[in-house]
Amino acid sequence: MKKKKQGQEKDKKVLADYKKIGTTFVPPMVHRVGPWEFTSWSSQILPELIWWDVLSDRFSHRFAAQIAEEIAKHFKAKDKGKCWWAFISNYAQLGTDDMQDLKGHLNRANVLAQLIDGLGDFVNLYPACPMSQFLDQPPGIVDPNYLQRFTDRMRELEDKRSRSGVLVQAQAIYMGFVLGKLHVKKGLALADFPEVEKYPSTELSKRVGASICASVNGLAGNMLPKFQEDTWVQYFWQRSLDLCPLDFSHLETR
Repeated sequence: MKKKKQGQEKDKKVLADYKKIGTTFVPPMVHRVGPWEFTSWSSQILPELIWWDVLSDRFSHRFAAQIAEEIAKHFKAKDKGKCWWAFISNYAQLGTDDMQDLKGHLNRANVLAQLIDGLGDFVNLYPACPMSQFLDQPPGIVDPNYLQRFTDRMRELEDKRSRSGVLVQAQAIYMGFVLGKLHVKKGLALADFPEVEKYPSTELSKRVGASICASVNGLAGNMLPKFQEDTWVQYFWQRSLDLCPLDFSHLETR
């Protein structure tokens, strides 16, 4: 009985920021902004955010956060509508001049060369990816060793509550803060956003992580096109099936 009570108290802590409507717990951003359509993590959100894990795996989460900060700072001055620039599809809307302008900013921040280096192998796998615009040279041949590593990373990221999965999603939230488009009331889990670095080793970090996951799902439902209309995601899955031995077909049915 004591263990059951402790478990209930633990659940209450994790769901502390959620609003209970009937028997349903609604994430804080949802009950403030309004309902969003559910968007699949495995099928759509993960392919849209995968480039953050590509950079983190090549260098570090801290470097990925630096890229997120610099891109957000660049577009904050441009006021490009509701876009947060966290999703790969966002970059398909940039024209040549806009991309050169962004690359100029990243070069002045001394992160462009490292960004290009970090994206190289990934773009070789997916040459039509919008992120290829960052590269000065056309995509090259596929590295079989990188292909296997990428496959392994995708399998790990299928669990959006894994440490890597949460830190990938955290980049989107961080960009919202830097852009000045995300404001969080004191006392909510996202107000303690820096705690995500400790995820999942503390109770607070678990609360922050849960809030990040719920918020990113909402953002995706609000900002991304429908799955069937998401050009990048459709290309990603078709190309993934073309890459042997890469096979993600089991995720498309989720």
